[in-house]
Amino acid sequence: MRKLFLSIYIIFLSTFLVSAQSPSKKSVIEAAEKSFSSKNFYDALAKYQELLQFESDNIDFLYKAAEASRLHGAYKMSVGYYEAVLNHPDGSQYPLSGFWLGMLKQIQGDYNSAKAAYTAYSSEHAGEDSYYSAYADKEIKACEWAIEMINNPVKSTTVVSMGERVNTSFSDFAPMQLKQEFVFSSSRFENRVNTIMPKRYLSGLLSSKSEGVPVQLKYLNTLFPGKNIANTAVNRTADKVYFTVCEDLNDHDKRCDLYQANIDSSQFWSEPIKLPDYINIPTSTQTQPNVGYNKLNNKEVLYFVSDRPGGKGGLDIWYSMIDGNGNFSEPMNLAGLNTIQDDVTPFYHIPTSTLFYSSKGHLGLGGFDIYQVKDQADGWGTIKNCGIPLNSSFDDLYFVRLTSGTVGYLASNRTGAQYIDDINEACCLDIFMANIQPCEIKLKTLVYDAGTLMELNGATVKLFDNKDVSKEAVIITNDLTNLFEFPIECEREYRIEASRPGYSMESVIFLSGKPGEFKEITKKLYLKQSKITLDVLTYDKQTGLDLNGTTVSLFDLEHPDNSPIVMTNLQTNLSQFELDRCHKYRIVATKLGYGTSMKEFHVDCNQIGTVLQKIYLDKLLYSLLPVSLYFDNDHPNPATMSKTTTLSYQQTYENYYTRKSVFGLKFSNTFPVQEREVQKSVMDNFFDLEVKAGKEKFEKFLSVLESDLKEGKKYEIFLKGYASPLANNHYNLHLGQRRVQSVKNEFNRYNQGSLKKYIKSGKLIISQKSFGEDTAPKGISDNSKDPNSIYHINASRERRVEIVEIKE
Repeated sequence: MRKLFLSIYIIFLSTFLVSAQSPSKKSVIEAAEKSFSSKNFYDALAKYQELLQFESDNIDFLYKAAEASRLHGAYKMSVGYYEAVLNHPDGSQYPLSGFWLGMLKQIQGDYNSAKAAYTAYSSEHAGEDSYYSAYADKEIKACEWAIEMINNPVKSTTVVSMGERVNTSFSDFAPMQLKQEFVFSSSRFENRVNTIMPKRYLSGLLSSKSEGVPVQLKYLNTLFPGKNIANTAVNRTADKVYFTVCEDLNDHDKRCDLYQANIDSSQFWSEPIKLPDYINIPTSTQTQPNVGYNKLNNKEVLYFVSDRPGGKGGLDIWYSMIDGNGNFSEPMNLAGLNTIQDDVTPFYHIPTSTLFYSSKGHLGLGGFDIYQVKDQADGWGTIKNCGIPLNSSFDDLYFVRLTSGTVGYLASNRTGAQYIDDINEACCLDIFMANIQPCEIKLKTLVYDAGTLMELNGATVKLFDNKDVSKEAVIITNDLTNLFEFPIECEREYRIEASRPGYSMESVIFLSGKPGEFKEITKKLYLKQSKITLDVLTYDKQTGLDLNGTTVSLFDLEHPDNSPIVMTNLQTNLSQFELDRCHKYRIVATKLGYGTSMKEFHVDCNQIGTVLQKIYLDKLLYSLLPVSLYFDNDHPNPATMSKTTTLSYQQTYENYYTRKSVFGLKFSNTFPVQEREVQKSVMDNFFDLEVKAGKEKFEKFLSVLESDLKEGKKYEIFLKGYASPLANNHYNLHLGQRRVQSVKNEFNRYNQGSLKKYIKSGKLIISQKSFGEDTAPKGISDNSKDPNSIYHINASRERRVEIVEIKE
């Protein structure tokens, strides 16, 4: 049947008058169909069994007997009838027989046979009924899952029947603890209002104080004569109670409404009030209330079960928020948890913010299984099967847990529950007590250096509940050892993070396992030494302003074969790199219009945090300073006291450079024979690396200068003339001035006089500073008869003009 009405598992005994005369076959068929139609499955089963005495091979009677026995709860007997239908030549008339056979085998814990029956049904009737095909596929997976679960029970949980003090051969269900009272529902009460045959039974409430004999709460029955009263729940402060009042639709189905009553300090209930019409819809049933609590908005939540429109299928769990004045919001479907099968008996455990409920829509052991799901700040967590022994292959429902302690209760028709029908072994729900030991798991976290594998003291470890973002992390810092210990809960997903200055943070996510599965969990985290961050800031050397768009190259000098890391940041003057400890690096910074700047530094082996390097780049013209231009002895215009000359530096240079070999020979001859070749090379290098290179640098300087002047810049350039101490100071002063003048002449003659207009307009000013012999270092010969006074390399270096300063 697609449309499922609520079954609160109240099974009714019927007594029948046996006719003195043997009934006719026709009358028995009529009686059987009537009983089946009114869902009196016990009587229908008896009638179909009687009909099978007439025709033992009648396919219709066999199938109806199978259906009646299954719905009556006589599972073993029902298996035999379904197998007879499947083996019958006309068995194809009832294609669902294979599906129900699988379900019966599954309920009895024979998972291999159940899987085979489901598989056969799916194979033989593929495409005939999409609902049952999908249902069968789901149960095949459930059987495979159940086989694994059998070998992994929750070791710390025990379940025992509450015995005959509470349970009877009728259904006993919906346990609840109300302060010192144990309240539950039972279908043991004879209906004295509706006395028509067969005899009917009603559900009512019983209360037991201090484990005494349960006593019926009769005053409710006087308020609702002939009605079923069941399914109690109290709010957080235990001053309001909710329950259901149900009317019989037939011998099996009920339609229920939700009621509320106040509870005073003496535990007396006030006159019950029916909840609003938008909760109690006349065309549907609403039952199994429970009151939870929403910590985020500080409101109580009424959960209940209904088959009203808007659900996912069958019975669904719904909820309504309760405001401070006791008003209820419009009910909402708990869509994230409901399935297309039945989802029933919600119970919200407020201390742990966990919703427990029973469902047929998830992978389970058979029938209804109990599931739990955490109520988290960002929504419901992962739905988890509560496992064995809370669950069995039979129906397991109405799970509740006390606010504190390890005790819980549930109702189940599992093996050990009392039979209502001993002959057919049909049983009802009994109440069981569960002892759920607290999950005592110790988490040990050990932190190591990933490179050395040595214990790493001084770390900080954080423990997060990965599915409950509202919980604050537990944080421990241990400077003495690498061991961190935390108490954790079972069946939770955790994340641990370990960090230490100078190391990269590492984390791991893990499941804490089921109760009894672990007593201790050890997690090892290996931290890698973190990279050091290098911040390179580039500036204009002349202005001190940020220099954006600089290209910065980082060379690891410990690995010279590695290519440099190159970065250009167009937005800022910051370039960032990662460094290794104990390494030496070189930074090279370049930018168009600027000279190259270079810097080397070493990263200490204990360095942490950020290394800062500031690089200042000269504008290209400035970066060429100083420019050194060298002259031959007493040139230009030797043996004169003139302060000026018409020669350009280029002209003096050409004559001087041709004397390279002469200077080499004269200089080397002042040394012993065995050293002369080496000293000649020294002088050759001077001419190439200083004299020639200086001239080439000057040419570049002039080229850059011309470009800058074209862009509108103005410069004053300062020249400084030097001379060797061979002559007197007065002569050397004039010689230095002639040399400066030759350089000035070069400015005028450069590029066919391209700089003249800037000199003439004052945009380019050439100033001079000449110091003659006064600036010559000590130790240079000033004796004209000594060759070293002319040809020694030190004397040669003193005969120069330098461009030493630029002003804009």
